[in-house]
Amino acid sequence: MESVQLLTMSKKNWLNIVLLGFGFMFLFTAFQTSAFVQTITINSFLSPKCQGNSTNGSGTYIDGGIPITEEFVSELGYYSLCLIYLMVAIGNWLSVPVVAVFGSRLSLIITGALYVVYIGALVRPYVPMIFIGAFLLGSAGGILWTAQGQILIQNSSKSRMPVTSGIFWLMLQSSLIYGNLFFFIFLSYQKGDNICLEHSENYIIFGVFTVLGLLGVMFFVILWLVNLREKAPKSIHSTAVNVNEGLSENKGLLTKGTTDYSTAPLSGKAACIVAGRSLVRAVKLMFSVDMMLLSITFIYTGYELNFWSGVYGTVVGRTGVFNRANIGLAGLFIGLGEIVGGGLFGIFGRYTNRWGKDPVVLLGMLVHFAVYLLVFYNLPENSSIKNISVPDSFGALFNPSNIYVVMVCAFLLGLGDACFNTQIYSIIGALYPSDENSAPAMALFKFFQSLAAMVGFLTSSLITLQWQLLALVVLGAVGTLTFALVEWKHYKPPQHKD
Repeated sequence: MESVQLLTMSKKNWLNIVLLGFGFMFLFTAFQTSAFVQTITINSFLSPKCQGNSTNGSGTYIDGGIPITEEFVSELGYYSLCLIYLMVAIGNWLSVPVVAVFGSRLSLIITGALYVVYIGALVRPYVPMIFIGAFLLGSAGGILWTAQGQILIQNSSKSRMPVTSGIFWLMLQSSLIYGNLFFFIFLSYQKGDNICLEHSENYIIFGVFTVLGLLGVMFFVILWLVNLREKAPKSIHSTAVNVNEGLSENKGLLTKGTTDYSTAPLSGKAACIVAGRSLVRAVKLMFSVDMMLLSITFIYTGYELNFWSGVYGTVVGRTGVFNRANIGLAGLFIGLGEIVGGGLFGIFGRYTNRWGKDPVVLLGMLVHFAVYLLVFYNLPENSSIKNISVPDSFGALFNPSNIYVVMVCAFLLGLGDACFNTQIYSIIGALYPSDENSAPAMALFKFFQSLAAMVGFLTSSLITLQWQLLALVVLGAVGTLTFALVEWKHYKPPQHKD
């Protein structure tokens, strides 16, 4: 009887992981593709130079009482992404008490719905709704990932964690392939201006993404429903949050020692206590030598996140010699690079990390440096800030810009990003294994990363491409060095048996 019960529990854990994976796959198929192409699509829909937008003779028209100029709409996609990552950086600190109050599964439903609100606002871009949606999505981002981490760990044993996290990671990153493949195929069969998309095309693209986002939320609802009748089941590998044993006044709210609030929400008072202590630990951790060194690496991953998720697709779309459909193809190759890198250095990390984590990060740096050089050689320097005509579509070496080089760079961008992120997660887990320190350490990682991405999107429309590439090289070199210093300090070579 006991073995049957264990088997049933195991199947239930796998069901939860699969439902979680499908939810994120559909939601991020919608969101990641939207983020990758939105600077181009918003500009195309609202630009005074495009069809359907009558101007007042000065190159300006009024949309909902707001004066729209070419300069403003060309930067609007960057600004909305900037607001998203600013709110992710801020909201990251509030994620623990929110998830504690609502529970992880209900938190997924609420925050997933806020993602869909933003994607839906892009169906018919209306400036106030874009910023409102960006604010809501950014506020939800940290909560979404905190809830995801709790559910994943709760349904995984320590020995099974590499497998379950690997399955989830592959399902998540495959979203880059599906959404961008749809964008590429759809625009490949559309006839029209390569600069301006038809309004009807925009309705179809983001209408499809909104439906996909809703499908993701529906999987979160199913995940909530299949666990609805359970009374705080004991997790296989607890995600317990340590609370002070001296909370005698909260005996009705918290149990002594640890409390798992992934399925059993806490009261507001208890949640605030948990959040306050987590914040204190994070502040103390921030000023430790190891974390100050790693923060440079975190900042680099944020700035290169801004580059591959927002800037790269934009510069490809603004280079006149390329068809706009190639934006989707570039995003697809980034996704392939992420999957290959995650598989090699994440799922099979026990084999590829035998000499430590720093060689993998060094590889990521060298791969990215090769990409930055090729991008400089291949793409126009002003393509990050304006549309480039066909005669001007050339880089420092390639004339005209070469689409095959674009796709090679896209794949290598994803591969290098996976090298950095897999090793960051690995070193955080190794340095901060306790429940008390792992959550604050992860919060600091997301904080620095999101803050750097925010700065990147804020300045992307102001700085030409070659200077962005130079900043990436400098941050990448310093971030790799600081990561290596921490790794060398703590690395213990494997013991070989005689």
